[in-house]
Amino acid sequence: MNDAIAWPLSRNRIRRGAINHTFGMVRRNSDGSRRPHQGWDFEAEEGTPCFAVADGEIVMVRNVGAYGRQIIMRFELDFDGDGDRDVLFAAYCHLARVDVAVGEKVERGQQIGLTGNSGNARGMRGEDQHLHFEIRTAPIAGRGLQNRYSPLVIFETCPLGRPVKAGKRTA
Repeated sequence: MNDAIAWPLSRNRIRRGAINHTFGMVRRNSDGSRRPHQGWDFEAEEGTPCFAVADGEIVMVRNVGAYGRQIIMRFELDFDGDGDRDVLFAAYCHLARVDVAVGEKVERGQQIGLTGNSGNARGMRGEDQHLHFEIRTAPIAGRGLQNRYSPLVIFETCPLGRPVKAGKRTA
């Protein structure tokens, strides 16, 4: 994992250790057809602190739709190794509390809010409580997978099994 990147939680594990809580065409409709999931769902009890994954700036704070209360953070990272820093956006969704404001500069590892159960996570309990986390190329990404990357591009590992603790490099 790039030293400019940190994990969004102190303890990071994909919800229930299930592939359908990762990025891509990993979900199923009732008829069996595939549908997209736009980010990673990290297990997190309501009220778990979440942190800036990189140095950046808060570009949006809102409470709307399926994502509920959310923070969108802009940061730069040469994630593809071409020598150019790319502009990316980290989206933190279903929050209970926001500790930052639009325009605020944040540092990697700074607490920016608390996880919750807003949006379509409302009413989830136990192992289903989570932080929905996305990596985007635009602050508002639209429907489907467009304008998004799998968080795997910045974390270089997917914590499906054992959790990754902040500061650790492997699952």
